Amino acid sequence: MKRKTFILLALAIALVTFNTYAQDGTGSNRSVSGFNRVESGGPFNIHIKINGTESLRLDVDADLLDDIKTEVVGGTLKIGFKHNFSFHRNIKRGDIYITAKSLEGLGNSGSGSTEVEGVMDGQNVSVTLSGSGGIKTAVKTSSLQVKISGSGSINLKGNANDADFRISGSGEINGRELKTESAIAGISGSGNVYVSANKSVSARITGSGGVSYSGNAAITETKFTGSGRVNKVD
Repeated sequence: MKRKTFILLALAIALVTFNTYAQDGTGSNRSVSGFNRVESGGPFNIHIKINGTESLRLDVDADLLDDIKTEVVGGTLKIGFKHNFSFHRNIKRGDIYITAKSLEGLGNSGSGSTEVEGVMDGQNVSVTLSGSGGIKTAVKTSSLQVKISGSGSINLKGNANDADFRISGSGEINGRELKTESAIAGISGSGNVYVSANKSVSARITGSGGVSYSGNAAITETKFTGSGRVNKVD
């Protein structure tokens, strides 16, 4: 009788443990290939490693797995929800892990963060952020395009011959560790751009935004509508 009671108790404990683990989420691997760009939408934290392989793992709440759509379209890995999502929903786990052979484009639309381990390397590299999220990456390119719409932040390091920065809103582009030859900035709102430039800097600012630059660059063009500013810093 005691043995039977012990077995039933052990089974009950195992069942409770399993249910708790299942609710928290165990992760899910999905097959992906043929992409050099990543676009994500939602409250996810995206972790990308550029290491010559291609893989995708969702480490999210178990009840979210069926609602998350992942597909490769025209060389872009797209991650988002199949249906409308309530951002007031309590998400305990929302991490997505990606490995890529190479990466030339990055997009984040939402409140989550995207961080790249490795260097985005290509003739033309683009980084786009829409919302309140954040992006952190290194680049090596001839032409770099960076855009923010909203209050998010982008942190960049590496090298780019020509860089084009655009902000609509109160976002921030931190390129203090990004070395450029020529930098162009267009700001609408109170956003800020920080960059290092060796040859030239030009800026068009509508609002109270600002551009701060270091390096030997000459200011070739400025246009202000409002209290915008361009400052050279050490």
